[in-house]
Amino acid sequence: KRFLSIYFIGQFMLQRKNITILVVDDSESMRKVLISIIKSFGIDNILEANNGIAALNIIKEQELNVILCDWEMPKMNGLELFIEVKKMRNPPAFVLVTSNAEMGKVKDAVAKGVKHYIVKPIKPETILKKLSTILPILNY
Repeated sequence: KRFLSIYFIGQFMLQRKNITILVVDDSESMRKVLISIIKSFGIDNILEANNGIAALNIIKEQELNVILCDWEMPKMNGLELFIEVKKMRNPPAFVLVTSNAEMGKVKDAVAKGVKHYIVKPIKPETILKKLSTILPILNY
């Protein structure tokens, strides 16, 4: 019985190790905060980009499970990146991060196909809840 428990815990952690998340934000401090929160859930494969164009280059080269992306960024904003990602074959899940001031834009984003978004200020439990709906392996 103990062996089975250890086996399932090991499989659970192994599955978390196979998750790759891309964090996209023009603010380095916000990227660091998001990465720290995600790592606290046992996910270590985290990539980062400081704008949508850099993110698009990573997305084309890497297999990702989730993109966690800020809305307002220079060069290519989060919604523009989402539209490009949506065109791809088997696109990763996309979570748009927005502020309360941008809630009017959220309706437009949902109309364009955005299914997941998080409103700032960001709390670890909010990110865990959102990622858990996207990646069932995170459910405890």
